[in-house]
Amino acid sequence: MTKNIYAAYRGDEYIGEGTVEEIAAMAGVSYATARWGIYPTARRREATRKGNRSKGILLLVHVGKEGDEV
Repeated sequence: MTKNIYAAYRGDEYIGEGTVEEIAAMAGVSYATARWGIYPTARRREATRKGNRSKGILLLVHVGKEGDEV
C-alpha cells in the first residue's frame, strides 16, 4: 500500500513534508490533528479565522505518493 505525501504549512511557515504520521511528529501534534489539515473544511476555517490564532491551523497539501519520482 502506497502512502500519500503531503507538504505541511502553519500559516505562511513551511513545516516539512512526509506522510501524515511523519508530519504529526514534526509539528508536535496528534495524528488526528494532522489529518484534519487535509480536509477542505480546515482551509475554509483558516480563511475565516485568519489572525485570530497565534500559530494558525496546520494545513496539508498533497504532493504525491510514496515512491513516486519527482
